[in-house]
Amino acid sequence: MDKRELTEILQDPASATHRLLRIWGEVPLLLMLDVDWNRGPLVLLGTTDRMMWPLLPPGSLLQLDRSVRTIADGSFSEFERPIYLIEYRTRFFCCHAQRRGDTLRLISHGESQCPPAILIRFKEARVRGRVTPIFRPLATRGSAAGRPGTRRR
Repeated sequence: MDKRELTEILQDPASATHRLLRIWGEVPLLLMLDVDWNRGPLVLLGTTDRMMWPLLPPGSLLQLDRSVRTIADGSFSEFERPIYLIEYRTRFFCCHAQRRGDTLRLISHGESQCPPAILIRFKEARVRGRVTPIFRPLATRGSAAGRPGTRRR
């Protein structure tokens, strides 16, 4: 790729690279120095994904621990409950999860306007790993991370 091609990609608002850099522009570079890059890859929560809002607002930067692929049992407080990255069909879900037999419940945060749980067949899902937050964007009026309009529950 030459400079001209790179410039075109960066200036095209429809390109994924342009959108990613626009979101990442708010991540403090000094914060990136503390990331343990050997622990796992980084995952960017979608700018419209509100399943874990307000705990993880849209645009949050997460680190994926691929070594944790088993859904934990037990009762947890809101802030201790594990959050997983789960692939189901053509989508990825960043959520709490609970397994009962052949069923996997994808559980949204209690304050989210998303449905409280989505039931799927465990055999059709792939638990990619457990995620931990690296950076959460500030919720400001009009930003993707801000409070959604009305609850749809």
